[in-house]
Amino acid sequence: MVSWIKSMRFKSGNLLNERVEIQKEIFEDIKKSHEEWKAAHCMFEEAVEQDQIDYAIFILEAAERRYQMHLRRAKNYGVVGSTQDCVNDTPYNNLAKRVEGSH
Repeated sequence: MVSWIKSMRFKSGNLLNERVEIQKEIFEDIKKSHEEWKAAHCMFEEAVEQDQIDYAIFILEAAERRYQMHLRRAKNYGVVGSTQDCVNDTPYNNLAKRVEGSH
């Protein structure tokens, strides 16, 4: 009986550790895809020629979809964490700050 209790405790500990590792992985994927999205937005802002603009739009849309995919994965998995830092640092928020400052 004691060995059964110990084995159950070991299994539940492993499941908890596995869940924590998966949550860390998801959070890292979110941070990485957010950085890629910001880089794609910068590429779009710096594009000059039509081919560069088209390519930048393609990359930006792909980065946005990847970011959204990771956010949905986190939501479906029940990952809880602060995204406030990411939200405050979006290119669109920075753009809004620049526009407000130019008036």
